[in-house]
Amino acid sequence: MSLSGKRILRVWGALDLFQVAWYSLHSWNAGRTPFWSDLSGVLALNDQLGTGLASVGLLAWVLQCSIVISAVLFLFAHPLNRVLGIAQIPLRLFFLSPSVSLLLPLAGHAPGVVMAGLVVVSEALKGWSLSTKMEKQHE
Repeated sequence: MSLSGKRILRVWGALDLFQVAWYSLHSWNAGRTPFWSDLSGVLALNDQLGTGLASVGLLAWVLQCSIVISAVLFLFAHPLNRVLGIAQIPLRLFFLSPSVSLLLPLAGHAPGVVMAGLVVVSEALKGWSLSTKMEKQHE
């Protein structure tokens, strides 16, 4: 892999790390423990909302946990980073969680359609950059 390929991976890792920090900071500011409070809340809602809706909450929690893992994998250029990064794309689209996490501050201010469009562009960029790097690595 070229040096520029490793830089791209590290950029994705830094963006994932920013998202983890953003998520954690907002949890702490709301008086919650990041990750743990959300999991506890989802499990508690299972009785009230049923398995279907609780499963959606659990998927969101799994996505957040996988972002922690992908941040580490991208920053250390581990070979599984691309697989996890591409596997996250459908969940990121569903939960409107952009890989270009610098878009997160816009979430409460930009119109929903604009934010959704930015998430789609973000995920297309990530998918393209990771699949291009995967193809070049196998050539």
